[in-house]
Amino acid sequence: MEKKTVWQAVAEALDAEGTDYVFGLPGNPKHLVYDLTERTPIKFVLVRDEKSAVSCAYAYARLKRRPGIVFSNPGPGITTLVTGLLEATSGSLPVIAIVNGVVENHDGMGAFQELDAVSLMRPVTKWAVRVTDVSKIPWIMERAFAVAMNGRPGAVFIEVPSDLADVAAEMAAYRPGMRRHLSRPDADAVTAAATAIAQAERPLLICGSGAVFSGAADAVAELADRVGMPVLTTPGGRGIYPEDGPFALGQTGLYFTEAGKRWWDESDLIVSVGSRLEAFSTNSWQFWPSDARFVQIDIDPETIGMNMRPDIALVGDARLSLREILTALPKIEADQRTARREAVEALREDYRPKLEAANSDNSTPIRVPRVLDAVNRIFGRDTILMKENGGADLWCYYWPHYRVLDIDDCVPMGEQTAMSMGIIGAIGAKLAKPDKKIVCFAGDGAMQMSLAELATAAELKCGITWVVLNNHAFGWVQYNQLLGQKPFVATGFEVNSDFAQIARAQSCLGIKVERADEIDAAVTEALKANAEGVPALIDVAIEPHHYHEHFERVHRARFDH
Repeated sequence: MEKKTVWQAVAEALDAEGTDYVFGLPGNPKHLVYDLTERTPIKFVLVRDEKSAVSCAYAYARLKRRPGIVFSNPGPGITTLVTGLLEATSGSLPVIAIVNGVVENHDGMGAFQELDAVSLMRPVTKWAVRVTDVSKIPWIMERAFAVAMNGRPGAVFIEVPSDLADVAAEMAAYRPGMRRHLSRPDADAVTAAATAIAQAERPLLICGSGAVFSGAADAVAELADRVGMPVLTTPGGRGIYPEDGPFALGQTGLYFTEAGKRWWDESDLIVSVGSRLEAFSTNSWQFWPSDARFVQIDIDPETIGMNMRPDIALVGDARLSLREILTALPKIEADQRTARREAVEALREDYRPKLEAANSDNSTPIRVPRVLDAVNRIFGRDTILMKENGGADLWCYYWPHYRVLDIDDCVPMGEQTAMSMGIIGAIGAKLAKPDKKIVCFAGDGAMQMSLAELATAAELKCGITWVVLNNHAFGWVQYNQLLGQKPFVATGFEVNSDFAQIARAQSCLGIKVERADEIDAAVTEALKANAEGVPALIDVAIEPHHYHEHFERVHRARFDH
């Protein structure tokens, strides 16, 4: 046993857990920061706004498959964390927020920045706790890591009253939290799933974020190859299978392209791995093959049958479940596998003329697919796609207009789709994977919510490229006004930011692009700057309300009804 203060104990715990970054904004560095920097090798990453800390930790957690750590302050410093922690829990990612809270001895008496933070955080986290006994810190930290990582991962919130900061107590040496528990599914369910896959004529594999976090990429690729089974992903599952791979057919729901939708509609078996199949993955459960059997695999038993009742349910870790299926899988004849592979390639070839026409479109104003093609060609492999949330940048969801070429190289938002988290999260992504290139496509609406953190990226020498698809509006919302034949009220920007100039003012490269023949040079210049540790922003003037045909079809159908 050794006497320690609360923040000494927290710093020791974080170090023992292998933490390398804490993202945050200190109100007083004596709370955690001094003990981190003086007693551990952990780096404190100073952001300009507390909400940005969660964005960075979110991306870090996705790419490292371990908790991203956030530090913040009482009152408004806590409330600004709520959106990001909600997104982390929705997106099944482990983020631990540790905050300096209101003093314990004035609790309930109108203390400065008083807030019932635990009640606020309970709906958006897996566990929220306020420290009342300093000696419990080792147990609380151990529990926090175990809860964040196990089952369906998610956020944890820990509040440490500020008047406990200097209180020392006898504490045992920290023992790291329980590592992720992995379970295998029921043997009979495995046999039934393997038999169903072998008997299916047009099987289809859908992968969600649970498959990614499980590290199931090798098992997914092997199953696709052995069966001749196309792979679709939800937005969260992107990065589980290379999108130039022979069985890649893009994404589901709102994000179908023609090739994937055609196979989907004719499927006789859907195998879902690590997805809750929420609204955006299925277009509010409207897209589902009428005659398909359904196999659902998920580590969370509460997810099974949440939206659609499966014919066969496997409760277990995604990677282990797929490995069990592969072991039990009956032999599938080579000619059957070849026929399916050729059918997938035929679907892709049928779509190729549309893809090539979009890639070579030199229209003014610029159309987004032309920009996506340039980034995909010039940045190439080892490029992490940071996803944002808006109408124009949604083009990068539409495979093969943008292809995620390598395993794990995508950071999507969860079902909350909080705007600006992808833009800011790019900093956390670069710190997590410094050898990777990072690109984020964003609308001008989301970019205006994020501008303070350009300086953070420059200060940290994060080579990131943001491509701002600028239509002077909240385009998705405005498109609904267009379809509803309503005036453009409260959706457009009469005064828009000069993003390139703002980027340059914050020590980033800033480039404006207004013609298609300027795109390749701008992307090349951005890539060169990134290699030297300089963030780059490319502000592209795009054609308003030019969306993918499936996006338009889905939205028009809502107004036709």
